[in-house]
Amino acid sequence: MGMTGPPACAAEDEAARGDEMRPQVQPLIRGALWWIQPQVVDWSDEQLEKAIQAQRDVGFDLLWLLNAAGVLAQDGGADLLERIYSLADQKNMKVIIDLPQGGWYRKASAEDLIALVTEAVRDLHGRYGHHSSFHAWYLNYEINPIRPGDTEETAFWRHVWKSIAAECHRVAPGSLVTISPFFLLDDTSRRGFIYLTPQQYADWWGATLKETGIDVIMLQDSGEHLAFFTLEQREPYWAATARAAREAGAQFWLNVETGEADVRSWDEFLPLEAQRKVPWRFTPIEWLEQKLLLAAKYSDNIINWGYFPFMDPYRNEGGQGASGGEFGEEAEASRAAYKQYQAYYQRVMSSPVSQSPL
Repeated sequence: MGMTGPPACAAEDEAARGDEMRPQVQPLIRGALWWIQPQVVDWSDEQLEKAIQAQRDVGFDLLWLLNAAGVLAQDGGADLLERIYSLADQKNMKVIIDLPQGGWYRKASAEDLIALVTEAVRDLHGRYGHHSSFHAWYLNYEINPIRPGDTEETAFWRHVWKSIAAECHRVAPGSLVTISPFFLLDDTSRRGFIYLTPQQYADWWGATLKETGIDVIMLQDSGEHLAFFTLEQREPYWAATARAAREAGAQFWLNVETGEADVRSWDEFLPLEAQRKVPWRFTPIEWLEQKLLLAAKYSDNIINWGYFPFMDPYRNEGGQGASGGEFGEEAEASRAAYKQYQAYYQRVMSSPVSQSPL
């Protein structure tokens, strides 16, 4: 795919008309989801600094941490998070930290879930809230799209998230509460999940954001992670959700992914998925550039899943590097992907129309 301009469509035109005064963001990633693996607790200060500086060197100013509860359960885990926050302070970065799920719909009561998660909110803020980098919370609930008319599950999640967000804002005024859901392009329900149109999806999230007080929706750029979905298929969801978020008073960020399942059709993907043999790859840089250019038109910020494990330049160092996991590029390919994105970042930053660094 060549680096042509993003496609024009009715959704894009409508979003632009309703959002003409929004400053254009750069088509660059600000931070990536980092699942902190157990071996990272044993890293030296030098190893940890290298992993974070590598992100800073490609313009990231956010550290989006996952698995905080698991880290804290390890000996030395609390110190690791303290070291991360301290390095973020030094490097003028901000930290988004995940909260435990605490349960799930129909598997735990709303009140039990709220009690567990709000206790974690107070604990994390008590430990790390003094840092200048203490910035945001992540609600790690990747729910499947909810069927229109399912008022019971809708009420459950809105009550839970409203209560958690209120506690986050109480203990850390000015902090942001974020969530990163996905949409499905499986319009014939090949995998058995409910399909929502872009407007149905956006309406649910708009009402949810307004009711709960969640500050930022970080929409995944395509829930299935399948390489064959086009920008024309994805864009209506981006446009509709962006409008709904802003109408609710929330920020709209796009989670532009740099890892994808390397398949060309549903017919190719479904048997591989059943056999657990789906091939994964780093998103080709030309295709990534197109996604970032279009994302910049809709989003207030761009974040990422896929730097870990597909772009980590220190993958396999100290075990499996910062990313771990069961899939992802080999170390050499991961370093090559990092260098490709770094070259793109430098090209954007050196452009005459580039804004000031993030």
